[in-house]
Amino acid sequence: AAERWKRLPALGKVLVYGDYDVDGVSSTTLAMEICREKARLVRYFIPHRHDQGYGLHESVLRKLLPMGWDTLFVVDCGSKDTGIISMAENAGLNVFVFDHHQPEEGMPFHSSVVNPHGQGGNAAGKALCATGVLWTWARKYGILPEKRLESMKDLAALATLADCMPLTQFNRLLVKDGIGLMRSSPRPGLAKLFSRLGLSPASLSEETLTMKVIPCLNAAGRMELADTAVAVLCGGGGTDGKVETLLALNRKRQTLSGKISEEAAVLLSGSANHVALGESWPVGVLSGVASRICSVKSAPVVLAAPVNGGIRGTLRVPEGGDAMKVLDPISPLLDAWGGHQYAAGFSVARDKWDDVSTYLEDALSAMEVEEPFLTALDFPPGEISMKSWKEVVSLGPFGNGNPAPLFFVSRTGGEKLLPLGKDGRHLQIESGSERLLAFDGERSRNEISSSSGWLYRPRLDYWRGRERLQFIVDYIVTGDIG
Repeated sequence: AAERWKRLPALGKVLVYGDYDVDGVSSTTLAMEICREKARLVRYFIPHRHDQGYGLHESVLRKLLPMGWDTLFVVDCGSKDTGIISMAENAGLNVFVFDHHQPEEGMPFHSSVVNPHGQGGNAAGKALCATGVLWTWARKYGILPEKRLESMKDLAALATLADCMPLTQFNRLLVKDGIGLMRSSPRPGLAKLFSRLGLSPASLSEETLTMKVIPCLNAAGRMELADTAVAVLCGGGGTDGKVETLLALNRKRQTLSGKISEEAAVLLSGSANHVALGESWPVGVLSGVASRICSVKSAPVVLAAPVNGGIRGTLRVPEGGDAMKVLDPISPLLDAWGGHQYAAGFSVARDKWDDVSTYLEDALSAMEVEEPFLTALDFPPGEISMKSWKEVVSLGPFGNGNPAPLFFVSRTGGEKLLPLGKDGRHLQIESGSERLLAFDGERSRNEISSSSGWLYRPRLDYWRGRERLQFIVDYIVTGDIG
């Protein structure tokens, strides 16, 4: 792919075809920045999540082909679309595909596809998101000057965190450098978004990006079109308005997600424990809700909703499971499917849903998942200083594959549980001068007050320009700990 790219003369019109999640919009932005170094005109297209769904679509491409493009640059999708890629090449387009989604078993990639899951891919490459694949390719083959590529690491950092990719040594460097870039010289659109979220660039961390920034960027593709997120990343005129749109979409997403979480909890407590279909659910927010349910219950889950006469579903599995292996046996029944080890999506005709849902319920019920094994230091919050915690933070960024350390503190019985937040749904646990925060703790008040103690993690927080340590409860400990 690199040699083909270098051999191409100055390009005329390049179309970047991307995806609607944060990895998709980040790789779309990165691809446009790379292509602008060589092309006269660069435009992009990202499918509508609800109307079109994931991947390269032949119907879309047939509408785009007559517009005179000479190069098609595909990111975060395309690995399984061999026939469509060949169609584009037969129409005279130069095609480049950069993806990280796993192929169907035994299915070879098209020669235009750069995907570390192909034959000969190494473990480090398989830990990359699509933005990471494209950035690494550009760096390895000198597609752009090193200094120029360094200024694009922020995109790789956002995408790596958003896709929960393993923080291997290489990914940790990508994320660490990308966060440093966003602290020192954030893109104009991101700077505005940080400001509206109440984040100073100096306070940015993998946690603030994951909990506050990435959900906003994701909201565009979940609720409407991903173009709003691309516009924020690219900057330019009208960025302030695009940021306000993102914030409004994210508020709408939060409201819908809360409603669906409650409805899914009821459905999953009935005859089906793992598969739920919501006739009125908007498909755009299902993956986020499914991820939370899977995480909280440590159990696999499928959430599905009607789309254009069919059914579209999202599957999440915990450690020890493999989403792709779950779907592979029923692939003949599915109209489309794909994903990663722990997350996958699929679409199926309405008249086949009963068979598919029955199979999924049985398969997920039989799945052997690994019980999370947690290691924690028995250490009270009062003995953790700002200085010592900053030394620990230097070992980050933390996340998948490089978890932040957890600490244990015993319940003495004399703690006070004080409500926090406008609606009192959070709790502050006070024991003498020590304070811990339990987000959404009100719903678990009885478990908290009768527990053996709590596993918590320190967090650097910035309030009105001042730095402080907070201690966040992650797990309630019941019974003996040993």
